[in-house]
Amino acid sequence: MKNKLMRTTALAGSMILLGAGISVAQTTVSGNLDLSYRAVSNDKTPLNSFRGFGKESQINIANKGKLNNGMDYAAGFSVEFDGPDTASNPSTDPVDARGAHGEGVYINFTSGNTTLHIGADHIQNPDSHGLINPVGVGYITTYGAGTTPTAGIYPTDTNSPYSAYGVGIIQNVPNVGKFSAYYAPNDDNAVAGHDIGNTTTIGFYENTNESAYELGFTGDFGVKGLQVQAFYNKKDQPDGTNGDQKGTVLAASYNFGQVTLAAERRKFESTSDTTGKALGVSFAATNNLSFGLVYGKADLSTASVDEKIKIAAIGYNLGPVVINTEYTDTENLRGSTANGDTKEVIVKVSTKF
Repeated sequence: MKNKLMRTTALAGSMILLGAGISVAQTTVSGNLDLSYRAVSNDKTPLNSFRGFGKESQINIANKGKLNNGMDYAAGFSVEFDGPDTASNPSTDPVDARGAHGEGVYINFTSGNTTLHIGADHIQNPDSHGLINPVGVGYITTYGAGTTPTAGIYPTDTNSPYSAYGVGIIQNVPNVGKFSAYYAPNDDNAVAGHDIGNTTTIGFYENTNESAYELGFTGDFGVKGLQVQAFYNKKDQPDGTNGDQKGTVLAASYNFGQVTLAAERRKFESTSDTTGKALGVSFAATNNLSFGLVYGKADLSTASVDEKIKIAAIGYNLGPVVINTEYTDTENLRGSTANGDTKEVIVKVSTKF
């Protein structure tokens, strides 16, 4: 009882400091933990393979309520640690630090169906392959084996700026979907943001990443069972480089009964163009057991052959824990017969709290 009283008193003091006009707010804490086993082999000389466990853990803190002018607001941030991530100084180790400092950061102001968004990694985005691969694990891509693995070329987020800090508008149209527009003045989604003041040097801002914007739509147009995803982004390049970069995504899925069909097309335009196309089908055998198949093809404008990807997946729901198993067979990794064919198995165990 004493501890409870102390917490209540501290909360009341904080509310007074914030001002008498503040409205009652609701704060929640949630999170997730994913553990996976992954094995990859490649048939090209020198023959090589690797296997091991992976991890992703994330804590989310969210707050929502009413402003004193009657508008709704929502705010929050997440702390995510994938397997190799650390909370290092972002100026010296930006990629590993991003999950600790730039994951799901937002302050949103909502009036009716219109939301003003400020933050990083929280506005709607084309990153997920959930429409085309709902039963499987992650993206439609793979890595070849070896100490310096070769990445597949199937486009993932098509250079979306959503994980960079910026400002955006989300417009909800009832029975249609959500439209969004997002602007990032510095599309540096590897660096975990800057300090709140002006102590950072100009060189920290003025690097190889220039401004970017993205237009997006997610919705069902009022059709039960339909999901549509459409995005376009453009990133400016500094003088002396090879021009602007552009990305487009168009994906859709339709569920009827136990079966869901899906298709998508992703394209990333830069010094060379990469286009990915995929078809998927999933079958819900029971409320807890699902099967999925995906066939994808990626075309790199400078490659001699297409990269072809075949995925078979099984998902099993145990209530608070979900198990996904995926087998991926990739031919002509990165659009080259020299990279060989890669086979990959992933088993992921996930829980939320």
